[in-house]
Amino acid sequence: MGPRRILVLLLAFVVAGVTAMYAQSWISNQQRPVTIIQAPKEVEEDTSEVLVAEINVPSGHFIKPQDIRWQRWPSDDIPDNYIVKQSTKKDDIVGSVVRRGLFAGQPITTASVVKPGDRGFLAAVLSPGMRAVSVPINATSGNSGLIFPGDRVDLILTQTLDGDTTRRVSETVLPNIRIIAMGVETGDDPQRGKHHEKARTATLEVSPRQAESVALVTELGKLSLSLRSLARDDEDAVASVPADYVPTWDRDVSTVLRSGKHPTNRLLVLRGSEAETVNIEESN
Repeated sequence: MGPRRILVLLLAFVVAGVTAMYAQSWISNQQRPVTIIQAPKEVEEDTSEVLVAEINVPSGHFIKPQDIRWQRWPSDDIPDNYIVKQSTKKDDIVGSVVRRGLFAGQPITTASVVKPGDRGFLAAVLSPGMRAVSVPINATSGNSGLIFPGDRVDLILTQTLDGDTTRRVSETVLPNIRIIAMGVETGDDPQRGKHHEKARTATLEVSPRQAESVALVTELGKLSLSLRSLARDDEDAVASVPADYVPTWDRDVSTVLRSGKHPTNRLLVLRGSEAETVNIEESN
């Protein structure tokens, strides 16, 4: 046997031995039991619910139920001034007034709203630059208690003018005025109506100049409130009386007065011991 053949045989034995070792190692690994490693469970984040604005809410706005909602928030990231569901009911905030405007999704804080009865509530209701004045009303002039804070009204003055003849005239002195209180009731109070019908004053939101006008008209005659529709266009939403506005006189609504056949003056006639009152009709 030659040296080359012996070398080939030795090489074959080496290859066979290495192959056998790899095969034995592979079989041994296949028979080893499989260990299943479970992924660690996710730790649930501790959260609470805080009150946020559902929509953009301007300052001076009375909060309604649809304006706010609860939103989950990490418990370790809740400032002390946030309103949390665990300690506050949603109804406790309804009827409050927004001090500063809120954006949709923005958390509501105890400093961003003021509740009815709190100091500064009426001032928070007022729009910037506006004033609050009160006028006397009764069940009739106040629409039988059907006008509520937030409604818009026209302020009507009815007065009697004395001269050669007594004349009565009615006019709209301030149109499109917002009501901010009826008596002591403000906003969307859950107890709305409890004292509403007994209200003897209506508080109006007016400009400084209009406040002077209100102070004057309360001395001139009787005031009435005329409720405006919520659905109004730009033309109807004017905040001042048009230049061509004409007031309503008594003769405009009374056929008797318009005819001129009515007593306008009385004359006392004395005949001896007898006295007689004679009506002098106004000539046409």
